[in-house]
Amino acid sequence: MPPIALLFLAGSAVVHAAWNIRLKGTTDPERAAARAVIAPGLVAGAAIVVAHLTGHVQFAASTLGLGLAAGLAELLYFMTLARAYALAPISVVYPLVRGINPLVAVIIGTTLLGETLTDGQPFGIALVLVGLFAIRPPWRGLRAGVPLRALLFAAAAGLLSATGSSIERTGVLATGPLPFLCITWGVTALLYLLVARSREQSHRPTGDLALTGSLIIFGHLLVMAAFAVAPLSVVVPLRESAILLVSGWGLVRMREAQSLATSLLRAIGALIILAGAVTIALG
Repeated sequence: MPPIALLFLAGSAVVHAAWNIRLKGTTDPERAAARAVIAPGLVAGAAIVVAHLTGHVQFAASTLGLGLAAGLAELLYFMTLARAYALAPISVVYPLVRGINPLVAVIIGTTLLGETLTDGQPFGIALVLVGLFAIRPPWRGLRAGVPLRALLFAAAAGLLSATGSSIERTGVLATGPLPFLCITWGVTALLYLLVARSREQSHRPTGDLALTGSLIIFGHLLVMAAFAVAPLSVVVPLRESAILLVSGWGLVRMREAQSLATSLLRAIGALIILAGAVTIALG
């Protein structure tokens, strides 16, 4: 695992946790998600159009197709994630999303993209998955009275996140992290704008939401930079170290843990995730 990829992913984990916390903290996560990403996404899209027209950036039609697919996947991911946040606590939604995401990403990477895991990496990925579900088993949400549709939206968000990541890995290899990021987020922002207008919702961001949107896009840039030097099946499980920050926030700030046993289980799960991340990196 290249050391630079670890730096990219460490930064991405912090940024990813920050924008999830900010999004969940809004009064209406669904509308906030749209208003957050539209403005910075349109700026990114305009930048790549200008760069392409002036000859500074060139890309094939197939890369544009990948960008359209990735942009659509991101749109659907944010819509399902925001809907899940509107229905359930972050400590229920986030672990389920982040648990499904690496599992699907590893399957896609090793089967469709022809990636190969080396040495202890398969064991490390297994540890990450075990730790994620130890922190918050999805079936516990049902026992706690969380609506089934909230869990379904969270599961859909996990699947869409992995799908989008696999497309992004392919697109980054074709044209580079920054150009593909601009294509993807330009598409996502444009689609989000159309959705907001069809629902007659405001799409003008406040300064606070603009910051959230900027964090979202910057976090994705760091992940795409990691995709440029490391395979999907390794990058995505390592990125899930963000769960340590988010689960800790839900536990301490939101007081979502109901017992000492729950707190201990989350602590053990966090340590298992950390062990898995170290194993993947050393592998």
